[in-house]
Amino acid sequence: MQSDQEMILPVPQPDPISATFWQHCAARSLHIQRCANCKHWQHPPQAICPSCLSTDLRFEPVSGQGTVYSFTLTASGMRHPAFTAKGPYLVGLVELVEQPGLHLYTNFPGATLEDMRVGAPVTVEFEERTGGMVLPQFRLVAGGEA
Repeated sequence: MQSDQEMILPVPQPDPISATFWQHCAARSLHIQRCANCKHWQHPPQAICPSCLSTDLRFEPVSGQGTVYSFTLTASGMRHPAFTAKGPYLVGLVELVEQPGLHLYTNFPGATLEDMRVGAPVTVEFEERTGGMVLPQFRLVAGGEA
């Protein structure tokens, strides 16, 4: 049996709706789905705009800037054994500056619990995982004010 340190971290499995999002992440560029009709941003990607019900959806670049919307320290009860060796670690939601309510789930690399606060500014960075999958994550902006 593999030890926790030898286990491979799980990665998302792109589907036909999310594949374009993941392709942009692989190129280290954050693109979020946006309705061409009403200009509503939405994440995760969907087949239809929840704002106007249009199916004319595109992926457009975003700044990668945002603020911490919520966070928690994951210390126990991790659902995949590969994360045991990584704990405790910080996870949460980031709200992107492009639109109120536009949230992405994330880890906060390099952050400590003492560093974290709701409203803290963050910027996107990308982490490559096994198999070439690249995940967007958000790092606290040093000395930043929300």
